Amino acid sequence: MAFIPEQENLFLKKFYPASYVIFTFAKYKLHIKIQNKRIEDMKKLYTGFDDTNAEELYFCRLFSAAIIVVFIISVVSMTFTVMSGSDTILKNEYYIERNKPEEQDKEEDLTVSIGEYERDISVSIPAKRYSDSEYKAKLDKAMKYVKENYLGENTSAKEVSESLNLITSVPDNAIAISWKCDEDNIVAEDGSLDRLELREPKAVQITAVFSYFDKEDKMILDFTVVPVVKSESELLWDKWKDMYTELSESTKSKNFLQLPSVVEGKKISYQIPEKNYILLIVALGIIIIALIPIVLDSRMQEKIKQREQELRIDYPEFANKFVLLISAGLNCKGAWHRMTQEYKRKLKDGSKKRYLYEEMLLTERQLDNGMNEGKAYELFGRRMGLLKYMKFSTVLVQNLKKGSADLLNILEYEASDVLKERRENAKILGEEAGTKLLMPMMLMMVEVFAIIIIAAFQNM
Repeated sequence: MAFIPEQENLFLKKFYPASYVIFTFAKYKLHIKIQNKRIEDMKKLYTGFDDTNAEELYFCRLFSAAIIVVFIISVVSMTFTVMSGSDTILKNEYYIERNKPEEQDKEEDLTVSIGEYERDISVSIPAKRYSDSEYKAKLDKAMKYVKENYLGENTSAKEVSESLNLITSVPDNAIAISWKCDEDNIVAEDGSLDRLELREPKAVQITAVFSYFDKEDKMILDFTVVPVVKSESELLWDKWKDMYTELSESTKSKNFLQLPSVVEGKKISYQIPEKNYILLIVALGIIIIALIPIVLDSRMQEKIKQREQELRIDYPEFANKFVLLISAGLNCKGAWHRMTQEYKRKLKDGSKKRYLYEEMLLTERQLDNGMNEGKAYELFGRRMGLLKYMKFSTVLVQNLKKGSADLLNILEYEASDVLKERRENAKILGEEAGTKLLMPMMLMMVEVFAIIIIAAFQNM
């Protein structure tokens, strides 16, 4: 039975069937193979696996991770699709619901199509108003502010070519400002200029009306609008703005704002600009799937390092036990069997599985199945992959071939080096522990400095 960590076992049980189908298709139909090094790494981590088992497990882990990512991406995409579909602001094609009176105005982005012309426009949706409005402010400050800002981007009142800044409120001031434009309708209520009909500069007057409950004060502003020639598309967009303003004003007390449907005999269509969340999610999913092999390989290399470290730690105990059993009169096979039986008893008592003894169990099963004893020890050393184990297995093989009477002396000499090996392992583990504690120690030092500095400032 192959040695598979518990978390991997659970992983395979849940996703193995679907992953195995994909693996079979990829291997036999697409002829996809993995590198020999990866197969050898898998065989190191999963005791008892042959090349086919290792390849199957690697691909199944890879495809299982991809299945999880695809499932998550599908769920998230469907969620965004449902949410975006149910959250449209357009009602009956030409209506946008206003906010309640106590709420603020809102802005919405629209894609407007007028005949063959299309443009992305941001429109302001005024909140629903109460019939009686309340206002509070300082009149002088408001008038001064309007004089300084009503020209907008225009530099002089004698030559106005850009839209006016017809502000409706003053910062830190509760006065409401409304505007009465000229009789020729050159200036719209939103400050835009209708200059298409002008052939020469035109003197214009507009009136700013400052309202505060039952009080009302007016200020007349004089300026000159210069003519301009607009293209057909600009004319259409200006007409659309005029119609939008008129409909917005006429429906200000209604729950919905009606949008213009026809301009100059051309039908208008509206769409909500699509936000490409789904494309972004799918692209992210593709990137994650592409990174899965890299992540899995990185984790595999990390597990191999952990395995090698575990094997180094277990070697001193392994060598000492083997020498003691040989000294007690057991042969190599008997000593091997005694150590594996002791390991099985520990497993029943709840001990954790160890790579070394799982490899020993595999060697014991090979011996029970009739494999040559020397060959079994030789394969054991190869599978371990560390020099000390390969050297140990070589000693056992030479003893079987040549019948060396010095086996015990050689093993005792090998065991004498165990103390040095153990000290080296303890030193390495101590250095690793010190490195891991370095960051917490730095954080504690920063906290101490912060406490001292804060206390010093409080006592100043």
